[in-house]
Amino acid sequence: MQPESPPPPPLAGTRCVVTGGLGFIGSNLVRELAGRGVGVTVIDAMVPQHGGDRENVSDLEVPGLDVKVLVARIDAPEVADAVAGAEVIFNVAGQVSHLASIEDPLRDLDLNLRSHVAFLEMVRVAAPGAIVVQTSTRQVYGRPQYLPVDEQHPTSPVDINGIDKLACEQLHLLYGRMHGLRVSALRLTNVYGPRLHLDRPDQGFLAVFIRRALLGDDITLFGDGSQRRDCLHVDDVVDAMIAAATCPEAVGEVFNLGHHESLTLADIAGRIIAACGTRSVVTCVPWPEDLEKIDIGSFQGDYSKASDVLGWKPSVGFTEGIRNTIGSYRERAWSPSST
Repeated sequence: MQPESPPPPPLAGTRCVVTGGLGFIGSNLVRELAGRGVGVTVIDAMVPQHGGDRENVSDLEVPGLDVKVLVARIDAPEVADAVAGAEVIFNVAGQVSHLASIEDPLRDLDLNLRSHVAFLEMVRVAAPGAIVVQTSTRQVYGRPQYLPVDEQHPTSPVDINGIDKLACEQLHLLYGRMHGLRVSALRLTNVYGPRLHLDRPDQGFLAVFIRRALLGDDITLFGDGSQRRDCLHVDDVVDAMIAAATCPEAVGEVFNLGHHESLTLADIAGRIIAACGTRSVVTCVPWPEDLEKIDIGSFQGDYSKASDVLGWKPSVGFTEGIRNTIGSYRERAWSPSST
């Protein structure tokens, strides 16, 4: 009797769309899907000042792999054809900079909200049967009233980017209720890992810390460095996204993605420096007035709902994950102009 063949991995043989698929999280997802035998259409606008990089998936655009790239905004007319008939849509597109949203609020509104409404309209018409997984953010909670933060915590963003992200998430869920789209949303905490763009200082504190440590520059913390964060490796995020896409009970739901490790910013910086093996030093300075207004203090997400419903929990510890991340940059002969 011949042994039974192992079952195919989840989503194998399906057709998926990944918006923002040339960026950090999106490209890691695309790579995992392609490895599972999934046909993937990548949609990315390559917006200046964002993390999109064609090199993130260029090695996948080869015979034998069904990966296609469309460089376009998600509200461009040609996107309707790209999503037509898609079975799963991962909507990862968006602008993530707090400061950019304050400096140009109308642009943030356009990139994080208006364009997504247009995209949802195209999905409603061209792919009404698709499963849609949208990446939201812990920013929607604002300053925590308690820790860890669960999905029942009030949402009160402290900046324009957070408000637009919350509205975008809620519009996705509304389209699910009104039009029968099978939508779920994942509220991500601080994500790091290979392909995180390091050249842009407004892409999050982890990118800044990693870049400065790789260069041997000092890392400056605002305040006393005691604020706490839970950091999530991108591989864990990709696992959660696929779990949400393959779990019928996820439809119509919002899930926190967090980590059980709660680390101070000083500890995070120190571990990054240790992984880099450079002579960087951590220093603390007073908060700039403009940034202090949007500071949220400490944060840790409660991911028990994702664990119960999706069967998901983070598997990569920060020390292991940051070593993996630093190693990925060294393998690519990283330099300040290479990411």
